[in-house]
Amino acid sequence: MAKKPTPLTFREIVLGADAGTIRQALEARVKIDQLIIERQAAYERIAALETQIETVVGEPGVYPFPQPPLPVAGFDPKAEIVNRGAPAAKKPATRPAADGAPDASDADETPAQA
Repeated sequence: MAKKPTPLTFREIVLGADAGTIRQALEARVKIDQLIIERQAAYERIAALETQIETVVGEPGVYPFPQPPLPVAGFDPKAEIVNRGAPAAKKPATRPAADGAPDASDADETPAQA
């Protein structure tokens, strides 16, 4: 009978480094990596389908894709529609980036505008 996996903390893995704990962490990591690969393939399939829809419509960014039927990481659950490929309305920056790196709102600025 397989032992029920228990949640591991970073401290348990590092300080309690017995072979069973490390093996359990490795097995979890391998499974997560496999699931991430499967997730990537699913996103690529969705992107291909959305591209086909835009080809039928004839213009990118026009078709209002509905919100995903299930919660998906990275999507705003409050959004009613997702416009793929259409530029979002530019929002004024509320505060500058702490590390000095340009943020997404700076992506379409030219050096003359800065």
